[in-house]
Amino acid sequence: MVIGAGVAGAAACERLCARGWQVTLVERHEEPAQEASGNRAGIFMPLLSRDDNIPTRLTRAAYLYALRRWHALGGMAPDGSAPILGQQCGVLQLARDAEHAALQEEVAGAWRYPEEYVRWLDAAQASALLGSATPHGAWLFPQGGWANPASVCRAMLAACGERLRRVFHAEALALERAGERWLVRSAAGAVLAEGAHVVVACGAGAMQLPQTAPLPLYTMRGQVTHLDAGTFAALPLVVCREAYMTPASGGIASVGATYDRTSDREADRTLWPSSQAENLARAREILGAGRVPDDAPLAGRVGLRCMAPDRLPLVGALPDHGAANQPERLRDVVRHPGLYGLLGYASRGLIWAPLAAELLACQLDGLASPLEATLAAALDPGRFLLKARRKTVAIAP
Repeated sequence: MVIGAGVAGAAACERLCARGWQVTLVERHEEPAQEASGNRAGIFMPLLSRDDNIPTRLTRAAYLYALRRWHALGGMAPDGSAPILGQQCGVLQLARDAEHAALQEEVAGAWRYPEEYVRWLDAAQASALLGSATPHGAWLFPQGGWANPASVCRAMLAACGERLRRVFHAEALALERAGERWLVRSAAGAVLAEGAHVVVACGAGAMQLPQTAPLPLYTMRGQVTHLDAGTFAALPLVVCREAYMTPASGGIASVGATYDRTSDREADRTLWPSSQAENLARAREILGAGRVPDDAPLAGRVGLRCMAPDRLPLVGALPDHGAANQPERLRDVVRHPGLYGLLGYASRGLIWAPLAAELLACQLDGLASPLEATLAAALDPGRFLLKARRKTVAIAP
């Protein structure tokens, strides 16, 4: 059973069904991708760093894997003529300042990436692509671009065929262990689905389930602004710095997204004028005032990103926080039998989801990991118990 039909859950269904599993998908909405995966456009691009750290290596592997999976699902097109609505138009990541520009140039030169993966552009070259002057250089990711996450979810679920059973408009509010099986129950106690294995992939919804509530997950509110293409710069590619901007799709360009801390208003999905003003101000800083409207009708979308403190996803068997032991190694962490998580995707779920699902599918089938051991361990949901243990030891008298 998979709980949640966003990019995390849809990818899990696709990878498991491809391996012969019979899967029941439980989703509280009537359609997939209605929560954090519901934006008009998500951007896909790699992450670079001087030291090629864990987030960089994970995102590189996930980005390249996602491109292959999307091609296998039928590819993408901006006019809807392919299963995935989107475009590999390229992503231009502008340097924030002169120091950042120097770092960008250094990283691109030191690691000698293929030009189809990333190219360093000086200020003149970046300005030519941007269509307006920019004082510093940029990374250009030629294979990057934008995609509509809902269309990605639909394509992944369509690939599941008859192996997938959908239970939609049914919110999973309780997990109950019954012998060797799990029961997924609704608020009224009705059994929505049952099976030997459960994959919790419902983002912020996992914070409400007793088995996953102890995980150190939190949410950040993100507001995207929608602008009429006739009032906004006609961009040939995705542009990002403090904000990202996409080429228009269906006559609408997307600008965003804010990182607003959630509090007592975390369930508030209404559009905030202050967040729209922030998005527009950042766009003007990047493109110049003449290419961004001074004022625009309040329009856009709000989503809640589910995140972990280390900004890495949680992939794998979920720890039993009620167990009495204090593990010092991941292999000693007591796990809930048959309970797994695909959680904490933050802002990178679009590209993290396919590879994370493949990693989990390999774990379930007892196959070799598609990731090196260091990366797989960095994603293990049990890692936070080890961190808590080390912190306790460090402060002990």
